[in-house]
Amino acid sequence: MGLVGGGVALFNSWKAVCWKRADLANTYLKDFNNNAELVFAGRCLDWNGGKLILPESLQPYMPDGSQFIQHDRRVFARALRPDLQVGEMDEDPRIQIYRTSIDSFLSWLCLVASALDRKLFLVADIQDVGYWVAKIQSEVVLHPFIVAYGYRENIEKLIRLYRSKESPYKNWVFPINLEMDGGKQENVSRAKDDA
Repeated sequence: MGLVGGGVALFNSWKAVCWKRADLANTYLKDFNNNAELVFAGRCLDWNGGKLILPESLQPYMPDGSQFIQHDRRVFARALRPDLQVGEMDEDPRIQIYRTSIDSFLSWLCLVASALDRKLFLVADIQDVGYWVAKIQSEVVLHPFIVAYGYRENIEKLIRLYRSKESPYKNWVFPINLEMDGGKQENVSRAKDDA
């Protein structure tokens, strides 16, 4: 009887731990989805062009206080150059907008990596991050920025967790955005590179 009671107590304890992990992971995802700057950065990564609504926190960078920008991959790539000079930021307000939002986005991913490292929750509890990990791997213009500003270790940790182990996003492939001569842009599928 005592053995059965101990087993039930152990099972209930394990269930409570799983519930707490999942609840904490949901809190991280809610923080992402409720933060307009992080959502904006995600759209910058997802979209190749078009108008993007600016979060209130980024609108002061626009000289006319505009509530949207015309998303431009060439400006985006330029903004993420590690060797960008301070004076270059004055040439186009989108440069600082892109840098600021991507910096916030990568910082959030580092918080997720840290929480996973400390086992506050597991990959299975926060699988949606795998989408952004796969997307970041496809964004070659982002890689030098990640290395230069100290995000590399945490991003590589996320890549190992989401791309090397069992995860719904393990085999996802996005087109790689490359800047071509003459300002033209070409999407090159990673699947083609592997062929």
